[in-house]
Amino acid sequence: MELRRHIDNWLKEWKTNPEHKPALVKGIRQSGKTHSIRLFAESNYEVVIYLNFWDKPDLIDVFEGELDTDTIIRELSVKMPMPELKEGSTVFLYDEVQECPRALLSLKTVLTDTRFDFIASGSYLGVNGYVISDETPKPVGSTDEFDMRTLDFEEFLWAKGYTDKEVSYIRAAFESQKPLSKSMHGSFTSLFREYLCVGGFPEAVCNYIKTNNFHSTLQIIRRITGNLQDDFGRRRGRDNKPLFNTNEVARIRSAFSLIPSFLGKENKRFIVSKITGKGAKDAGKDALEYLRDTGVITKVHNLSAPATPLSVNVIQNQYKVFATDIGMLVGMLEDGTTDAVLSGDLGMGKGVIYESLIADALYKRGGRFFYFAKDSGLKLDFVINHHGRATILEVKATDGNTKSAKTVMSHPDHYGETRLIRIKDSNLSVSDNTLTIPHYMAFLLFEWSPTLPVN
Repeated sequence: MELRRHIDNWLKEWKTNPEHKPALVKGIRQSGKTHSIRLFAESNYEVVIYLNFWDKPDLIDVFEGELDTDTIIRELSVKMPMPELKEGSTVFLYDEVQECPRALLSLKTVLTDTRFDFIASGSYLGVNGYVISDETPKPVGSTDEFDMRTLDFEEFLWAKGYTDKEVSYIRAAFESQKPLSKSMHGSFTSLFREYLCVGGFPEAVCNYIKTNNFHSTLQIIRRITGNLQDDFGRRRGRDNKPLFNTNEVARIRSAFSLIPSFLGKENKRFIVSKITGKGAKDAGKDALEYLRDTGVITKVHNLSAPATPLSVNVIQNQYKVFATDIGMLVGMLEDGTTDAVLSGDLGMGKGVIYESLIADALYKRGGRFFYFAKDSGLKLDFVINHHGRATILEVKATDGNTKSAKTVMSHPDHYGETRLIRIKDSNLSVSDNTLTIPHYMAFLLFEWSPTLPVN
C-alpha cells in the first residue's frame, strides 16, 4: 500500500520553487525516505538516476575526482548504463549518502547547475556528521533540508483511509476550544490507542492496516528495532573498517536499552554513568550523541526556569531521553503492553507511556520542548513556547495532581509568566483559563515543520 506522507507536499513545493537547491532528506532508518523520494521522482521526472552507496559501495569512487556535474555523469556512465539525460526533467537520487561524504559535498558544486535536479538522503546525517573522522566538509547552506520522521498520528489517520476532512474535525475543535461530539471523541481515542501500539514505522503501519493484527505488527517493530541496533556495529568508514569497536557498540546498545527504565523512575532524568561497557564512564555521552544523530532518540533538557525565551534557560547536563517513535518504546516493553494500552488500563506504567507519546507527538512536529524539575520535588512534564508564551504541558492518564503547575503559575515573579495545558484521556474542555485536551490532539501543539531542531 502507498502511504501519504508529509514529505510528499514538501517535495512538490520544493520542485516548483524556481530557486530550489539540491534537496537533502535526513532521518532514522526505516522511516520511508527512499520509498517516498522514489515515488515522487518517478511521478515527476522522465529520467531518474538512482545511486545507493550502501548497496553499491563501488559508486563511491565516482566522486573521488572533480565534483562538477559533467565529470560525475562521465564517471557514472562507465560504472552503469546511463539513459539519455533530459534537461529540466532528470533527477539524480543519492541514497545512503552518508556512506559517500564527497557525494554529499558535490551538492554544493552542482548548486548552480540548473539542468538537473539532485535529491540526497541518508540515515546518519546528524549533528556530528556522517562518517566519523572523515574531514570532508559539509555542503552548509547549499541544500534544502527535510528531516524525515516515522509516521505521526495525522499520517497514521491517512494510512487508515481518513482524509483531511476528518482530520479537520480535530483541528477545528482544538482551534475553537470546543469539545468534539461524544461519538467522535470515542472514535479518535480508539484510533489513537491503535497508533500507540503500532507506532510510525511504515512497515509496521502497513502490516497493521493489512492484517489488523497487533501481535505480528509488534514482531515487525521488534525486528526493526533489532536491525537498528545491529547497524551500530555494521557501519564502516572509508577504509572499510568498522567505525566502532566492540566496546563502543556495547555502550551504544546499553544506552538505548536504558530508556524504558529511566522513564519509569520518578524524576525520569537519564544518568549517563549507568551506561555499561568498557570505557563507558568516559564515553557514555558519545553513545547518546550517536543515538541522537541517527534519529533513534531525542534529548529533552531541563530548564533553570520555565520562562521565555526557553532556550536560554537550558541546563545542558540534565535531560530526559525518549525514543523518537512510540512503537519503539512499546516494543521494548513486555508482551501484554498492547492489551493494556488498548484497554486504557496501564497501571503503574501509564506515566512512561503517556509522557512518551506526547514526546513522540512534539518531536514529530518539529518543535523544541523541555521539562522543568527542581530538587525540591517541583516538576513539570513538558514546557513549550506556544504562540509566544511559556506553556506548561501536564500529561495525565485521566485526572492527576497539578500542584507543581499551580505553584509555578502562582509565582510569576519567580518562575516567569506561564499558562497551562492539561493533556489527558478526556474530551476537550476549558475551565479556570486552563485548556484540557485529549492525547490525540497533542500533534496540534506545534505547527508542522520540515526541519527538526537540535533538542
